[in-house]
Amino acid sequence: MKRIFVSTFFGFITGIICFLGGKYGLKDEISLIMMIYLIANRTLAGFIIGISSLKIQWAIHGTMIGFIAGIPFALGSLISELNYGVFIAALILGSIYGLIIEFFTTVVFKSKIV
Repeated sequence: MKRIFVSTFFGFITGIICFLGGKYGLKDEISLIMMIYLIANRTLAGFIIGISSLKIQWAIHGTMIGFIAGIPFALGSLISELNYGVFIAALILGSIYGLIIEFFTTVVFKSKIV
C-alpha cells in the first residue's frame, strides 16, 4: 500500500511540474482541460508504477512505464496539431517523469517492487 501511495503522490507532483514547466517555462497557453489531463496522466503513471509487479531494475521500470504512459499524449499531439516536436518531447519527458517517480518511490522511500 505504501508503494502505491508514494508513487501516485509523486505522479501527481510530476504532473504539476509538467504543467508549470509548460505554462511558465515554455510559455505555452495551457487550457484548464489540458492542465487536468497533464496532472491526471502523470498521476496515472505513478499509480501504474505503484501497482506494477514487474521484477526489473527500478530505473528501467520507471522509464518504461513513464514512456508507455506518455504515448496517449504523444499521439494526441500528432492527431490535433501534427507536431512531431511535441510527440518526441512527450515520450522523452514521460520517460523522465517515470524515472523520477520510481526514484522517489524505490530509492528515497524504499518501497520496493513486490
